[in-house]
Amino acid sequence: MLDALMRRMLGRRREPEVPPAWRVPVLCYHSWTMEGAEYQGNDHVALEADLAWLAQHGYAVLPLPMLVEVLRGERPGSELAGRRLVGLSFDDGRDHDYRDLPGADGVLVPSMHTVLNRARIEVLGTGPMAVSFVLASAEARKGLDAACGSGRGEWEDDWWAPCAAGKVLGIGNHGWDHVHDTLETVRQRDNLKGSFFHVNTFGDAEGQIAEAQAEIDRLCGGRALPLFAYPYGHVPPYVRDEYLPEHGARVGVRAAFGTGGAAVDAASPLWDIPRFVCGWHWRTPAEFAALLDAVERGER
Repeated sequence: MLDALMRRMLGRRREPEVPPAWRVPVLCYHSWTMEGAEYQGNDHVALEADLAWLAQHGYAVLPLPMLVEVLRGERPGSELAGRRLVGLSFDDGRDHDYRDLPGADGVLVPSMHTVLNRARIEVLGTGPMAVSFVLASAEARKGLDAACGSGRGEWEDDWWAPCAAGKVLGIGNHGWDHVHDTLETVRQRDNLKGSFFHVNTFGDAEGQIAEAQAEIDRLCGGRALPLFAYPYGHVPPYVRDEYLPEHGARVGVRAAFGTGGAAVDAASPLWDIPRFVCGWHWRTPAEFAALLDAVERGER
């Protein structure tokens, strides 16, 4: 009887969970965030400090195209196992991603491209180090520059082709117009703005993703990356579960990035790869260090 009880208890015993073979936090910054000269409120300052911290702690940069190849089973995950790695991205594609421009106080602020170029950190593979996710519509960018930017015409696309031709900052797809609420009209069937969740039909997705990818690739001289980042971090179930799995290959998109606040591992969804956003998931150097420590412990 005792033997039978022991067998039942052993049969119910849970095997210890095997930790993922690799974990990679993908970080997201915005070049329009540059209030003052301190870490908190200025993503240019934050990026430079974060890259220095990462290098000091033995991290290397993993290019996002290589991460996607691993997730798609085209490269072995063993290439990432046992390494401290981080992915880098920038959303919205303002000119300050690539160009050194003056801030509101007239002081020149180094671009994200400049910060990356002078960082002393290893890059795994051949790059690009990071991805700038840009908006396809010139009209929308002009409207956003007037409503949300400097008003000095700093949301252009003439830097995309030379940027895409280099190995520092690649160009990815952030949608046609961000369905931004400051624009008079957006590519959504009912002109609903302020949320990418409204993009939930084939026609909406074609306008916001397929046509954007084609336009961005044209402006990049055929060198746009096949990567998409959801505006606002809003991930419509239709786009994630139906449109991109069925039409991604046709429209030239191989993976999509959200802002789910978790590290990427082998089980991460290809069409909603999570990222951590500066100013949201961390705000100070101490919070950044704590975040990376939590990732290493498997808690984020």
